[in-house]
Amino acid sequence: MKLIHGLDAARKRLSKALHLGELRGSGSAASADPEWVIVYRTAQGFCCVYRGNAVDFGDMLDVKIWAAEMDVQTYFIGL
Repeated sequence: MKLIHGLDAARKRLSKALHLGELRGSGSAASADPEWVIVYRTAQGFCCVYRGNAVDFGDMLDVKIWAAEMDVQTYFIGL
C-alpha cells in the first residue's frame, strides 16, 4: 500500500515539473470525455459491443489491453 502512495506522489511531482496539466487543457481531443464501453461476462470469457461490432475476449487481460489500445473506459457488468 505504501508503494502505491509513493508512485502516486511521484506521478504528481512529474506532472507538475513537466506542466502536464497545461498540455491536457490545450487540445480539444484531450478535453473530450472518454468513450465508455460496457463489457460483460460470457461462458467463454468476456464480450462487448464497440461501434456496432461484437468483440470477444478470452480473459480480463485481453480486455484491458484492448481498452488501452482503443483509448476507451470499460464498465464491467455481470462479474
